[in-house]
Amino acid sequence: MPQVNLNMERVVPAPSLTEMALSSIKEAILSRKLEPERMYTEAVLTNELGISRTPVREALIHLASQGLIMYFPRKGFQVKSLTEKDVENLFELRVALELSVIRHITSRLTDRCLAEIERIWDQYSQSIQQGEPVMSIRANRVLHTGLANLTDNDYLIKALDQISDLTDLAGVRSLEFDSRAFEAVGEHERIFHELKQKSPDGALQKMEDHIRTTEKRVLARTRN
Repeated sequence: MPQVNLNMERVVPAPSLTEMALSSIKEAILSRKLEPERMYTEAVLTNELGISRTPVREALIHLASQGLIMYFPRKGFQVKSLTEKDVENLFELRVALELSVIRHITSRLTDRCLAEIERIWDQYSQSIQQGEPVMSIRANRVLHTGLANLTDNDYLIKALDQISDLTDLAGVRSLEFDSRAFEAVGEHERIFHELKQKSPDGALQKMEDHIRTTEKRVLARTRN
């Protein structure tokens, strides 16, 4: 019997309570509703989120495994405050990964790849216009994730994703400098210009400049 195409919309699975708790806790961390180094109990989150302890506990365990919080069973948790050494180590890894992304991309700059780069830039430009710090962090993450996805290297994509929560946390601190969000837009624009010009060396240099500038801003805030 021939297969019939009914053109029906696929059902998107609803997120689990753990996934929803994880998203809400991350949002609270990035918006600084949960303050670094202050002890919070699971009960506070369960009451705030209106769900049972199990999904909250599972979300906290995951965040602890990513290094975003310190979790103390039966006591509570603290949002991790990044030290100067933490920031330096994190950005050392980020530079290596992000430059690897650029090398992959610039070795295969087909018309299709360039069209996707243009789409990523347009999406970022629209998101960043809202001018809200957490939205800026989200837009930045979507941009860098979009570039990583162009590599078709699952290991590289996963490695970047695994440090994204920490780089987001560091990014929030850099955005406390009033001009940093606007400064980052210009840096991203220069990266994309070099990619569109099919300039590997230029794109590598602009990406490293961008990451090092972010590191410098985060370190300045960490030392205060």
